Amino acid sequence: MSIVDFLVACIPILSWGFLPVIATLIGGKAIEQSFGIAIGSFIFACLVYAIKHPAISPHIIGISLASGIFWAIGSVGQLMGLKYLGVSKSMPISNGTQIIGTSLLGVMLGDWSSVDSKIFGFTALALIIIGIVFTSYKESSKDKKNEKSNWGKGIMVNLLSSLGFTLYVGILKYFKIDGWSSLLPQSIGQIFGINVLAFLFFKNNPYTKISFKNSIVGILWAIGNIAILVSQVKLGLSVAYPVGQASIIVAIIAGVYINHEKKTKKEWISSIIGMSIIVLGLFFIYLSGIYDRS
Repeated sequence: MSIVDFLVACIPILSWGFLPVIATLIGGKAIEQSFGIAIGSFIFACLVYAIKHPAISPHIIGISLASGIFWAIGSVGQLMGLKYLGVSKSMPISNGTQIIGTSLLGVMLGDWSSVDSKIFGFTALALIIIGIVFTSYKESSKDKKNEKSNWGKGIMVNLLSSLGFTLYVGILKYFKIDGWSSLLPQSIGQIFGINVLAFLFFKNNPYTKISFKNSIVGILWAIGNIAILVSQVKLGLSVAYPVGQASIIVAIIAGVYINHEKKTKKEWISSIIGMSIIVLGLFFIYLSGIYDRS
């Protein structure tokens, strides 16, 4: 495993880590935020296409459009989760379940082929699950009924979100679609998917000023997206995507200090323990990639 390839996979740690924080600061409904991200992604994809002129075929267009639609489901679910739980509590659940989903899918598609890589890989998943439990810890408040309702809704939309995000990268991996080639049709699929969700399911018009303000966030997302799509070719889905999800650490810290989300002393201690365990899990993910390619 090349250190350069691994560093490319680390780019989303910052770009995706600050994404939910900035989107929350800009505001808007989950549909508006997702549509803004899709617009920014489309602008970025057009620039990339104009510079690189990647090969595009009907096969690539069809699969990439489907990838974009899956992303739309994932994005709306994730941003709804932020509203129910806040960045610092929602992102550990979202990122953690994505890590587990993409890692298991990657194994099904041929990653972790050696015994050693499987040992390191599944140990990593166990550590990540434990880390999620710690980072998601929340002390009970007086309004227990409302809190329980929000946690239930937050977990439900995050699980749906993780399924969408897992399929968005998994379908490209399965059909061996190049990241550069998929970018433009994928972004069109994102816009189409958000429009379908907005008008048919949420009965909301996504074409608002807030949506276009959130297009700035879309550029951040697109940078992380292309880094993941390019690095997974070299590292495998089970390594590249989980590494990028270390953005959870940036999201938790930024959610508290930038969005002023409150954490009690016990919650901070639990979060620090959880983040440390997740980092250890990501190190084991890195080892799984080394032994998988050796």
